[in-house]
Amino acid sequence: MYKNKIKLIGVFLALGLLLTLSTGSAFADQYGCEDCNTRFKITKEVRIKGDNTWKDKVSDVKEGETVEFRITIKNRSGEDADEADNLKMEDFLPDEMKRTGGSGLTEYWSDFEPGETKKFTIEARIKSSEFDKNVQFEKCVVNKAELRWDGDFEGSDTATVCYGNIVPSELPKTGPESTIALSGLGLITAGLITRKKFGK
Repeated sequence: MYKNKIKLIGVFLALGLLLTLSTGSAFADQYGCEDCNTRFKITKEVRIKGDNTWKDKVSDVKEGETVEFRITIKNRSGEDADEADNLKMEDFLPDEMKRTGGSGLTEYWSDFEPGETKKFTIEARIKSSEFDKNVQFEKCVVNKAELRWDGDFEGSDTATVCYGNIVPSELPKTGPESTIALSGLGLITAGLITRKKFGK
Protein backbone atom coordinates (compact mmCIF):
# COMPACT_ATOMS: atom_id res chain seq x y z
CA MET A 1 0.00 0.00 0.00
CA TYR A 2 2.81 2.37 0.98
CA LYS A 3 4.75 1.59 -2.22
CA ASN A 4 1.65 2.31 -4.34
CA LYS A 5 1.34 5.76 -2.75
CA ILE A 6 4.98 6.54 -3.53
CA LYS A 7 4.49 5.44 -7.17
CA LEU A 8 1.36 7.60 -7.44
CA ILE A 9 3.18 10.66 -6.09
CA GLY A 10 5.99 10.04 -8.57
CA VAL A 11 3.55 9.92 -11.48
CA PHE A 12 1.95 13.22 -10.42
CA LEU A 13 5.35 14.90 -10.06
CA ALA A 14 6.37 13.74 -13.54
CA LEU A 15 3.11 15.02 -15.04
CA GLY A 16 3.55 18.38 -13.30
CA LEU A 17 7.09 18.74 -14.66
CA LEU A 18 5.94 17.82 -18.18
CA LEU A 19 3.11 20.38 -18.08
CA THR A 20 5.47 23.10 -16.85
CA LEU A 21 7.95 22.46 -19.67
CA SER A 22 5.26 22.36 -22.38
CA THR A 23 3.63 25.55 -21.06
CA GLY A 24 6.96 27.37 -21.13
CA SER A 25 7.56 26.24 -24.70
CA ALA A 26 4.09 27.38 -25.80
CA PHE A 27 4.67 30.75 -24.12
CA ALA A 28 7.94 31.21 -25.99
CA ASP A 29 6.34 30.29 -29.33
CA GLN A 30 3.37 32.60 -28.83
CA TYR A 31 5.06 35.70 -27.49
CA GLY A 32 8.52 35.42 -28.96
CA CYS A 33 11.61 34.58 -26.97
CA GLU A 34 14.13 37.31 -26.36
CA ASP A 35 16.47 35.08 -24.37
CA CYS A 36 16.18 31.72 -26.15
CA ASN A 37 19.81 32.06 -27.18
CA THR A 38 22.80 33.88 -25.77
CA ARG A 39 24.08 35.48 -28.96
CA PHE A 40 21.31 37.87 -30.08
CA LYS A 41 18.41 39.73 -28.51
CA ILE A 42 15.55 41.27 -30.53
CA THR A 43 13.14 43.83 -29.06
CA LYS A 44 10.04 45.32 -30.73
CA GLU A 45 8.48 48.63 -29.56
CA VAL A 46 5.81 51.00 -30.85
CA ARG A 47 4.61 54.58 -30.48
CA ILE A 48 2.35 57.08 -32.23
CA LYS A 49 4.58 59.43 -34.22
CA GLY A 50 5.25 62.54 -32.15
CA ASP A 51 5.27 60.72 -28.81
CA ASN A 52 8.51 60.51 -26.86
CA THR A 53 7.98 57.12 -25.23
CA TRP A 54 8.32 53.70 -26.84
CA LYS A 55 5.90 51.04 -25.56
CA ASP A 56 4.79 47.44 -26.09
CA LYS A 57 1.29 48.65 -27.03
CA VAL A 58 -0.46 51.81 -28.24
CA SER A 59 -4.20 52.41 -27.97
CA ASP A 60 -6.81 54.66 -29.57
CA VAL A 61 -4.89 55.19 -32.83
CA LYS A 62 -6.89 57.56 -35.02
CA GLU A 63 -7.41 57.38 -38.78
CA GLY A 64 -4.51 59.05 -40.56
CA GLU A 65 -2.10 58.86 -37.60
CA THR A 66 1.34 57.42 -38.26
CA VAL A 67 2.57 54.61 -36.05
CA GLU A 68 6.29 53.92 -35.63
CA PHE A 69 7.72 50.48 -34.90
CA ARG A 70 11.27 50.21 -33.61
CA ILE A 71 13.17 46.91 -33.84
CA THR A 72 16.38 46.73 -31.80
CA ILE A 73 18.81 43.84 -32.26
CA LYS A 74 21.74 43.38 -29.89
CA ASN A 75 24.72 41.13 -30.54
CA ARG A 76 25.44 39.73 -27.09
CA SER A 77 28.44 37.64 -28.13
CA GLY A 78 31.62 37.79 -26.08
CA GLU A 79 34.48 39.98 -27.25
CA ASP A 80 36.43 36.96 -28.49
CA ALA A 81 33.57 35.87 -30.83
CA ASP A 82 33.70 36.39 -34.58
CA GLU A 83 31.48 38.97 -36.24
CA ALA A 84 28.18 37.60 -37.51
CA ASP A 85 27.23 37.63 -41.19
CA ASN A 86 24.10 36.85 -43.21
CA LEU A 87 21.57 38.30 -40.75
CA LYS A 88 17.96 38.96 -41.71
CA MET A 89 15.23 40.92 -39.93
CA GLU A 90 11.70 40.37 -41.24
CA ASP A 91 8.71 42.38 -40.06
CA PHE A 92 5.23 40.89 -40.50
CA LEU A 93 3.01 43.94 -40.77
CA PRO A 94 -0.68 43.10 -40.10
CA ASP A 95 -3.02 43.15 -43.10
CA GLU A 96 -4.92 46.01 -41.46
CA MET A 97 -1.87 48.28 -41.77
CA LYS A 98 0.28 49.64 -44.61
CA ARG A 99 3.92 50.74 -44.52
CA THR A 100 4.40 54.45 -45.23
CA GLY A 101 8.14 54.94 -44.68
CA GLY A 102 11.26 54.21 -42.69
CA SER A 103 13.15 50.93 -42.85
CA GLY A 104 12.07 48.07 -45.08
CA LEU A 105 9.93 45.19 -43.89
CA THR A 106 12.91 42.94 -44.67
CA GLU A 107 16.48 44.02 -43.91
CA TYR A 108 19.78 42.16 -44.46
CA TRP A 109 23.21 42.95 -43.01
CA SER A 110 26.60 41.46 -42.16
CA ASP A 111 29.73 42.35 -40.16
CA PHE A 112 27.64 42.42 -36.96
CA GLU A 113 30.31 42.70 -34.28
CA PRO A 114 30.05 41.55 -30.63
CA GLY A 115 28.40 44.23 -28.48
CA GLU A 116 26.99 46.06 -31.52
CA THR A 117 23.34 47.14 -31.71
CA LYS A 118 21.29 47.47 -34.90
CA LYS A 119 18.04 49.49 -35.01
CA PHE A 120 15.29 49.69 -37.62
CA THR A 121 12.28 52.04 -37.53
CA ILE A 122 9.24 51.32 -39.70
CA GLU A 123 6.42 53.83 -40.23
CA ALA A 124 2.89 52.59 -40.92
CA ARG A 125 -0.78 53.57 -40.78
CA ILE A 126 -4.08 51.81 -40.24
CA LYS A 127 -5.81 51.41 -43.62
CA SER A 128 -8.71 53.84 -44.12
CA SER A 129 -10.99 50.94 -45.03
CA GLU A 130 -10.68 49.72 -41.42
CA PHE A 131 -12.61 52.76 -40.23
CA ASP A 132 -15.46 52.37 -42.79
CA LYS A 133 -17.87 50.80 -40.34
CA ASN A 134 -21.33 51.96 -39.30
CA VAL A 135 -21.00 50.55 -35.80
CA GLN A 136 -18.75 51.45 -32.90
CA PHE A 137 -15.80 49.07 -32.59
CA GLU A 138 -12.39 48.60 -31.06
CA LYS A 139 -9.75 46.31 -32.55
CA CYS A 140 -6.15 45.36 -31.76
CA VAL A 141 -3.56 43.93 -34.17
CA VAL A 142 -0.14 42.47 -33.44
CA ASN A 143 3.01 43.32 -35.39
CA LYS A 144 5.78 40.69 -35.20
CA ALA A 145 9.45 40.91 -36.13
CA GLU A 146 11.75 37.90 -36.52
CA LEU A 147 15.53 37.56 -36.63
CA ARG A 148 17.35 34.88 -38.63
CA TRP A 149 21.06 34.12 -38.86
CA ASP A 150 22.25 31.99 -41.77
CA GLY A 151 18.60 31.04 -42.28
CA ASP A 152 18.12 29.80 -38.70
CA PHE A 153 15.51 31.36 -36.41
CA GLU A 154 17.19 33.41 -33.66
CA GLY A 155 14.27 35.13 -31.91
CA SER A 156 11.20 37.32 -32.29
CA ASP A 157 9.21 40.01 -30.50
CA THR A 158 5.84 41.73 -30.97
CA ALA A 159 4.12 45.09 -30.50
CA THR A 160 0.36 45.76 -30.41
CA VAL A 161 -1.69 48.53 -32.02
CA CYS A 162 -5.32 49.22 -31.02
CA TYR A 163 -7.76 51.47 -32.88
CA GLY A 164 -11.51 52.04 -33.33
CA ASN A 165 -14.30 54.60 -33.46
CA ILE A 166 -15.67 54.44 -29.91
CA VAL A 167 -17.51 57.70 -29.16
CA PRO A 168 -17.91 58.73 -25.48
CA SER A 169 -21.49 58.77 -24.22
CA GLU A 170 -23.08 62.23 -24.13
CA LEU A 171 -23.28 63.66 -20.63
CA PRO A 172 -26.70 64.89 -19.39
CA LYS A 173 -27.39 68.56 -20.02
CA THR A 174 -27.01 70.91 -17.04
CA GLY A 175 -28.55 74.03 -18.53
CA PRO A 176 -31.60 76.02 -17.29
CA GLU A 177 -34.04 73.70 -19.09
CA SER A 178 -32.73 70.66 -17.20
CA THR A 179 -32.88 72.50 -13.87
CA ILE A 180 -36.48 73.59 -14.47
CA ALA A 181 -37.48 70.05 -15.51
CA LEU A 182 -35.92 68.52 -12.38
CA SER A 183 -37.54 71.13 -10.14
CA GLY A 184 -40.92 70.48 -11.72
CA LEU A 185 -40.57 66.72 -11.26
CA GLY A 186 -39.62 67.25 -7.61
CA LEU A 187 -42.72 69.45 -6.97
CA ILE A 188 -45.06 66.93 -8.60
CA THR A 189 -43.58 64.06 -6.53
CA ALA A 190 -43.90 66.08 -3.31
CA GLY A 191 -47.53 66.95 -4.18
CA LEU A 192 -48.46 63.30 -4.76
CA ILE A 193 -46.91 62.23 -1.44
CA THR A 194 -48.72 65.01 0.45
CA ARG A 195 -52.04 64.16 -1.19
CA LYS A 196 -51.66 60.47 -0.35
CA LYS A 197 -50.72 61.23 3.28
CA PHE A 198 -53.44 63.75 4.13
CA GLY A 199 -56.19 62.66 1.73
CA LYS A 200 -58.11 64.82 -0.73
